[in-house]
Amino acid sequence: MTSRHTRSNAQGPLHQLTNDELARLEGQNRQQPRTTDTNMGDHGNMDDLTAALALIQQQMQTHQQQMLQMQQTIQNQQQAAQEQAVVNAAREERDDPSA
Repeated sequence: MTSRHTRSNAQGPLHQLTNDELARLEGQNRQQPRTTDTNMGDHGNMDDLTAALALIQQQMQTHQQQMLQMQQTIQNQQQAAQEQAVVNAAREERDDPSA
């Protein structure tokens, strides 16, 4: 019977298989279920979760920026109101002859 020689890797031992053994192993290999997932390393949809987390983080940063802008606007309005109150008080003091 004719034998084929194959190596598991370049440094591994040499194995001799008969044609029948090789045909049986090739048949077993063809019967094993193949994954159709072309995304290497996507265990349990981790890539989808990572993308969703990145999106959530981006949204949080956007909200933080908006809140900082709102706080700055409020501070500016409060400062303007205080300055206007000082101007109004000075005007009242100047215009009131009894003072």
